[in-house]
Amino acid sequence: MKLSPSQISQIQSSLSSGNIYYDDIRAELVDHIATEIEENLDEGQSFDLLLHEKLSSFNQKKFQRILLLQTHLGMLKAIFKKMLSFWLAFKVIVMTYFIGFIVTAFSNYTPEFAEQVLKTSFILIFLAVAILGLIRTRLLKNSQIIAAGNMLFMLAMLSQFVLQLEWLQWTGLTNQTLLYAFTFWFCLLLVSGFRVLSGTVKRAQLA
Repeated sequence: MKLSPSQISQIQSSLSSGNIYYDDIRAELVDHIATEIEENLDEGQSFDLLLHEKLSSFNQKKFQRILLLQTHLGMLKAIFKKMLSFWLAFKVIVMTYFIGFIVTAFSNYTPEFAEQVLKTSFILIFLAVAILGLIRTRLLKNSQIIAAGNMLFMLAMLSQFVLQLEWLQWTGLTNQTLLYAFTFWFCLLLVSGFRVLSGTVKRAQLA
């Protein structure tokens, strides 16, 4: 039996705002509860009784945690999938050439100084664009957008830690080559991550 709009509204108002923070997860939870209630209404049971039983036995916080984990993993896969785009990689190579030329100019001081210039510049770009983008969209209660931003920032911070000139000397590559490689990775991550983030924002705005 299909639920009426007033019954759907009753489910929405019955959910605890303290347990479900994100609007899209709340909508999915409403749909989940409504589907289960509809199945039992066919057996002639009371809507109010079914709603009370469902809310009493259902762990809303756990539901949100599971969806958030799945969403973050999905966004991580989406970013890496975007990195495999041939045309995207080609554009990033062009970016790397110009940015890398500027960065390696700092190696006249020391390679380590050039490395810090590169990492500091990119992390500031990550933070500035992400913060401005999220504030302007006013969609901070959308779990998809937050997950995309979180994964992009996590990858950026891990890259800052893992990509160390000192640690990669064993490769036999020159410091200049390594700096170009670092630049390529950060450019690829920046472009891929923000494409995934902007696509997620557009879908949320159209929903």
